[in-house]
Amino acid sequence: MTTVAELAHRIAHAVSADPAVARLDAGSLGLVATYVPGGKVAGVRVASPTGPVVLGVVLYLDRPLPEVTARLRELVRSVAGDMAVNVEVAGVVSTVDDAGELPPR
Repeated sequence: MTTVAELAHRIAHAVSADPAVARLDAGSLGLVATYVPGGKVAGVRVASPTGPVVLGVVLYLDRPLPEVTARLRELVRSVAGDMAVNVEVAGVVSTVDDAGELPPR
């Protein structure tokens, strides 16, 4: 059986790879996190191997947010199985900086 720590790491890896995600975010109080041996997985809170999951993300502002959050929910379910997934958008960032350059993804 998959442990909460393994699941949190797998979800974090998959969500971080999505091109609309600038970064994972634990929130202003650091509550969106899963504590694992040796530390924590910020931006992913897994209550148990059967869910629910809470994601904290900062998104690039180049796609409709409802579309992105729906895709992230499905991405988490593809990794973790059919469970409740709540996506908390902690912020958005522009896809270009003041110099008109794209940020690293």
